[in-house]
Amino acid sequence: MLSLLVNLLFLGCQGDSEFARIMSIVDPNNSGAVTFQAFIDFMSRETTDTDTADQVIASFKILAADKTFITAEELRRELPPDQAEYCIARMAPYTGPDAAPGALDYMSFSTALYGESDL
Repeated sequence: MLSLLVNLLFLGCQGDSEFARIMSIVDPNNSGAVTFQAFIDFMSRETTDTDTADQVIASFKILAADKTFITAEELRRELPPDQAEYCIARMAPYTGPDAAPGALDYMSFSTALYGESDL
């Protein structure tokens, strides 16, 4: 849910009515859970022509506490399990000079999501 809230804040969504609208889209059965696919579908629709790889990178940077990489542990702590595992499985190891053990490259992952590079 944190990732959804981070993205909602990032997109500038405000107010209970907007949140209710979004939840009716991503959780139409009112189960209280949002699947990763529903989240991706929603974000794809809502951010068409407005969201950029830079915005996704900025969201990951927040989750990574301003580091240039993120760890699997951080992803598992901050994202729902299916989202975390999706990212972990697709993120390349981060090889920058400040790399820590298990560091993952959220920048190349983010640009690949927008067709600016390959996963």
